[in-house]
Parts: sequence; structure tokens; C-alpha cells
Amino acid sequence: MNIKGTFYFDPSDKIYADHFPGKPVVPGSLVIHAFLKALQEEEVNNVLYIIENFRFREFVSPGEYPFNIEIDYNKMKCRLFQSSSDMLKPVATGIIRK
Repeated sequence: MNIKGTFYFDPSDKIYADHFPGKPVVPGSLVIHAFLKALQEEEVNNVLYIIENFRFREFVSPGEYPFNIEIDYNKMKCRLFQSSSDMLKPVATGIIRK
């Protein structure tokens, strides 16, 4: 099973005033939270999740990012992409386990 969609990190959110002034960056914890919320919305609920190996290849600025979650039993491979000229470039990847 795959879950695909778009995350929107609102540039007007007050969190970016301090993280980092003049060049806002989405905190990694918000990216991971967005993946967890997407799983809950698809009713892939569990009491406890284990977050593994999240890697950020680039800073994530506020805005829209396509994502994909590939579910294989209790392992969910998460990928956040940046769109550039008809191509999706991974900017964050990680695994969430039940």
C-alpha cells in the first residue's frame, strides 16, 4: 500500500520567526509529525511508533512538498520530495515502524 499526497508548511506560521530569521527552515520534528499525521488520517493507527533513520538531505523551507509513504506490513518508508522541473528530488527520507 502507498500513501501519496502533499504536505504544506505555511510560511506565515509564527514558528518560522525564530527558526531561522530571514531564512526560515521547517524543523525536522514537524516533518516527522506530518508523516505521523498522514498515517493516522489513513487509519494506519498504532499506540506506539518507532522512528528510524530520518535523514534530511537539504533544508526544508516552508511551502508545498509531495510525499510518499510505502507501507510494507509494519515498516513504513517515508519520502519527502521537492519538485523541480518535472522531477521529484528526495529531501527527507526515513522509516516509521509499528
